[in-house]
This record gives sequence, C-alpha cells and structure tokens, in this order.
Amino acid sequence: MIDQAASLRELVSTRSADRCRGQSAQVQGAAYTLAVTSGKGGVGKTSLAVNLSLLLARKKRKIWFMDADFGLANAEVLLGVTPPFNVMHVLRGEVDLASAWLDVAEGVKLLSSGSGLEDVANIDGCRAAYLIRSVKCLSGPDDIVLADTGPGIDDPVMSILTAADEVMVVTTPEPTALTDSYATMKVLFSQRPESDVTLVINCCESPSQAESLAKAISNVCQKFLGRSFQRYEYLPVDNSLARAIQAQKPLVMGSYRSRLEPWLWKLANGIERRMKDRHSALAFREAGLRVGHWSEAAAARSF
Repeated sequence: MIDQAASLRELVSTRSADRCRGQSAQVQGAAYTLAVTSGKGGVGKTSLAVNLSLLLARKKRKIWFMDADFGLANAEVLLGVTPPFNVMHVLRGEVDLASAWLDVAEGVKLLSSGSGLEDVANIDGCRAAYLIRSVKCLSGPDDIVLADTGPGIDDPVMSILTAADEVMVVTTPEPTALTDSYATMKVLFSQRPESDVTLVINCCESPSQAESLAKAISNVCQKFLGRSFQRYEYLPVDNSLARAIQAQKPLVMGSYRSRLEPWLWKLANGIERRMKDRHSALAFREAGLRVGHWSEAAAARSF
C-alpha cells in the first residue's frame, strides 16, 4: 500500500503531465475504457454514465466506475451510497487502490472522487493520467473501466479522455451545450486525433431534431478540424429521469416505466459491440505479430 502511494507521488513529481498522459493510453490486456464527458455541466452526463454502468453489468461485465469529476463526486449521490474511501485516501497512501472501491450493484464497483476536497479538486493532469492507468492495470480484458469526467477541457479531463478507447461526449440541444461539445472535441482531436468519439444528444424532442443537430456539429468539425465524431446517439426527453434523480435510485433500477430505458439499452449494446470489435482487432494484430516472428525465425534458420 505504501509502496504504491510512494511510486505514485514519485512519478507525479518527476514527470510532466504530457508524458504521463501519453503513458496512460495503452495498457496491455486491460479493460475497454469508456470516458463519459461533456463540454458543460447540467446535460445529464453522470446520470447517463451511472445507468450505462448498471446495464453493462447486466451483460455479465465487471464495471470499474471511476468518478473522475474530482472533488465534486455525484455518482454516489445518484446511487444513494456513501463510499468509505475516495481518491484522496489512495493518493495519501492511506489505502491501496484495489481496496478503495465500493460494490454498489452486482458487477459494478465505484471509486469516489470525494466531495468538497480541495486537494482532489486541484489534481493535475499527471495524477489523473496515472490514476486511470492504475485502474486499467487492476482490470481484466473482459471488464469495462467507465470514467465519468468533470465537464470542460482542463488538463485532468483531457488526460483521461486521451487514455480512453471510446469517448462519449454528452450534450443537449441548447446552443451553449452544443458549442461546448464542439470545443471539447476540438481540444481532444488536437491532442489525440485518432480518438473514437460517440456524440450523445440528450433531451431531444424528436429523431429529426437529433439528426439535424448531429449533422450540423459534424459539418463544423469536418470544416475546421478535418475530422469528426464516429457516430451519434440521442435520448428523448423523459420526466422519469428527474424522479429517479430525486429518489437517488438510477432509472434502470426502479419501476419508472420510462421510455428512456430502450434507448439506454441501445447505447449499452453499441458499447459492447465496439468492445468486441476491439478485442477482435487486437487478437488479429497479435496473430499477425506471431506470424511475422515465426517467418523471421524461419528465414534465420535458412542461412
């Protein structure tokens, strides 16, 4: 426990945030990493992340839910739980990372970021990058690490987004939310052009509204950034979500008769499909490397 904390503090003090961010991107044999983010607050990001984690767990996936809105933990509020430990306990060496998680539902573990903690709120990009890498190292290849970031484009947020296999940018039809979503993608693509981005437009009145908004954002991205998000999804307006938040019981755990749940399942199914595609691509790549190695060995024996 102490060795882990000491190595974290040493790495933070001796390496730049940029280098830490780059190192966090790849962990061999680790889980599929999904980062849920937004340009601004109040768009339903954390509620979406919580509900997705529960649905993905029903698919027999082990979910490592990392509340990465540092110092302003909200996932635990929506889940109605009080974690005994948070990120600061790990950083101070008071508990090792593996012991800091709370089982909040079958298959879902939560790492709290703490609430109202100045030290956590001021966490830098290097610590955020090393933390997400450490979480990946705990996970298995069939697991999912789901990081619910804070809104915005500061360094800790970008350190996590650039380490993710998929980034889910949540927005609403409001002009300010759309503008900030574009800003988030602009910074993300500047730091990691190959980022796999899913745009989720929440609180849509109709499929045609979602399609129109997604097309408009994509056109702007292509024009000024030369690339855009890979896909978009949308969620309809539904008052049952507000009732679930008030009850501190996630929508998919209650009997709210919500029309949102089929759309949430659609999102969860898409994530699992992309996770399987990633596994297949990695397996194909590893097979190719082995074939290349054998071919090289055979050529060497022919001398």
